[in-house]
Amino acid sequence: MNEPTTNTELNSNELTPLSKEDRVDFWTRLGAYLIDFLFIIILGLAIGLTIGDLLAPVLFGGQMADMNVQMDQMSQLSPEVERMFPNFMGLMMKMMAFGAGTSIAGLILLVMEASVGQSVGKMLLKIRISNVYGYPATPKELWSRALFKYGSTVLSLLGGITGLMILSTLGSILGLVVFVGFFLVFMDNRQTIHDMVAKTIVARK
Repeated sequence: MNEPTTNTELNSNELTPLSKEDRVDFWTRLGAYLIDFLFIIILGLAIGLTIGDLLAPVLFGGQMADMNVQMDQMSQLSPEVERMFPNFMGLMMKMMAFGAGTSIAGLILLVMEASVGQSVGKMLLKIRISNVYGYPATPKELWSRALFKYGSTVLSLLGGITGLMILSTLGSILGLVVFVGFFLVFMDNRQTIHDMVAKTIVARK
């Protein structure tokens, strides 16, 4: 793929968008996604086991407080619940520690794609985010794409930190939109919904 030599070249009316054949197909992009998912799980587990106990109260303090209140109320009604309380809370803390780790790992991927146009999966499969002409995407295009793609993670974290459940709900809705929008890559332009928003494609490096 030729690199642009001047700004004039990029702004030329003679440029034409890359053809469907020059854009990465669904299965390659799915492979990159699965690698990224594995990266998030492994790194999230490592973070969760090391500093997850410190991160969880910061990221999920509101949920933890609500859960403590509910468990206290239930334990007053049932001695059995009171006996189970320590084990249940311990399990929930481990889950929240892991959730905090995976959230941080997701933010790392966000920064990677926004700064260099590649995630771990894209690097391994030698593909990258570009503009529709096949040239490296601009910082504005990369950041708008990354924030839309990983917006559910950002909103969920903000919801956990602030205690505003509406943000977590919006994050869940956006996550569903991005998931469904991923399958738009089967269309002729081979763009996901976050590609369409940012006016980008994924091409061979």
